[in-house]
Amino acid sequence: MRFVDELKNYLKARYPLILIKSVEEDRLTVDLYNIAKEMDHELITWSIASGLKSNSRQFDAGTVEPKKAIDTCENIAKTNKPTIFVFYDIVPVMANPQSGAIYQRRLKEFALNIRTNGSRGYRCNCILVSPSSEISGSISSEITVLDYPLPNRKEVREQVNKFVYQYKDEKNVYVDTSEKTLSALTSAALGLTYGEIDNCLARALVEDHRLDMDDVKNIVDEKKQIIRKSGILEYVENKLSLEDVGGLNVLKRWLELRGKTFSEEAKAFGLNPPKGVLLVGIPGCGKSLTAKCIASAWNMPLLKLDMGKIFGKYVGDSEANIRQALKTAEAIAPCVLWIDEIEKGMAGGGSDGGTSARVFGNILTWMQDKTSPVFTFATANNIRNLPPELLRKGRFDEIFFVDLPDYEERKKILEIHIGKLGRDVKNFDLDKLAYLSGEDNLGTNIRLAGAELEAWVKDSLMEAYARRTNGDNSADLSMDDFDTVLRRMVPMAKMRVEDFRDLRNWANENAVSASVSVSSSNNTENPLGGRKIDLL
Repeated sequence: MRFVDELKNYLKARYPLILIKSVEEDRLTVDLYNIAKEMDHELITWSIASGLKSNSRQFDAGTVEPKKAIDTCENIAKTNKPTIFVFYDIVPVMANPQSGAIYQRRLKEFALNIRTNGSRGYRCNCILVSPSSEISGSISSEITVLDYPLPNRKEVREQVNKFVYQYKDEKNVYVDTSEKTLSALTSAALGLTYGEIDNCLARALVEDHRLDMDDVKNIVDEKKQIIRKSGILEYVENKLSLEDVGGLNVLKRWLELRGKTFSEEAKAFGLNPPKGVLLVGIPGCGKSLTAKCIASAWNMPLLKLDMGKIFGKYVGDSEANIRQALKTAEAIAPCVLWIDEIEKGMAGGGSDGGTSARVFGNILTWMQDKTSPVFTFATANNIRNLPPELLRKGRFDEIFFVDLPDYEERKKILEIHIGKLGRDVKNFDLDKLAYLSGEDNLGTNIRLAGAELEAWVKDSLMEAYARRTNGDNSADLSMDDFDTVLRRMVPMAKMRVEDFRDLRNWANENAVSASVSVSSSNNTENPLGGRKIDLL
């Protein structure tokens, strides 16, 4: 286990204060006891309710007071006996604005003595266990922060098996112990702690006294709520498919091919799962929609990373948040991690003490080194905020440019949205609508974006409904309604001519076009932006 090896190295290097960020005290305590036994160290724990505790010695009740507990620990350390001290509740105590300063000072003095007392310091370490890293002040420079990883698939399977075989012989209870069900329950529980797994399985069992394939969805629903509580990751559910995306044929073909490489057969063939893709382009042209559709098409969970919620107010919080979010994604893998408008994560510049740079550095390092099947689907609208290191090979498998839809793509988008309204598309002249929403009608380089086409359809339906409410009981969506709405629309491309020109110039050198323009007798538009590749 990588975490155990990393922690042992810190302990051997005599790091004085190690903060392990975790809510899983029970699982972590087992690991700590095993590490202490392997290293031949005594393990002494402290909590604000029980004070100091050890399997090999007794402590008086007064050690519930933090300062006395630290004094006692230092007296033990002076004996030069190898010891690991674990403090479970001391982080919120030290964060208290009224009384925390004295405990911070005392713990810092202890930490300094661990490193420097005598010729070689004390043979001990202090581990602080907390779900957050809310520590500021001078002691923060002495603290090394580690994130305790969520259970991997093997560990989750063991926990599921433990629960299942505990109840499988209970009266009036049915538990399906088939490999198919146990594997499905394990996949559904990935990304949860041991306690959360037990809670989900227990809730599913008491609901109908059954635990079978029907409970997989309930566990997934419960997992969504738990992930949302973090405030950083959102579990996105949808029933869309790539057919709901109009155009972007090159991108869709690229994604369809790579969706097949997550299988064991592909691995045996020598293929590795793809790292991810970056979509850069004009707002409202289907980048976010594609993220939702590809997760559904690949039958994978879709996790949305909110960059705006990463940043915390305490030193180290932001970095810990992004590490925890990425570890959650790895625990749930295979999955799609959607980072919408990734450039917003760099908005802090130099005004935030370098926090934005460190957070973004964590993302870049993870993208480069990750081996878990997490497909990173990142989107960006503003290329000016994209650093060169994000764009180099190895971060993403490909960078695509999404431009305003061409003639054929507009026809497809209009067909999709008119069909969603329950109207027969045969009653509408799609060729004329595609013409009206393009350059031949609106002007050079001015076309409606996909979001504008959707709004055009919806506003036209509203126009038809207004006629019905004004007495025309037979009124329904018509071509005249489209004409009426279009006359008052101001296309985004008309307002941001220079921005879009710069974007296309950048794309010509740095990205692959997500679309292939299809010639048509009614289409005189020139394809704009992005080199072309042939995937067919």
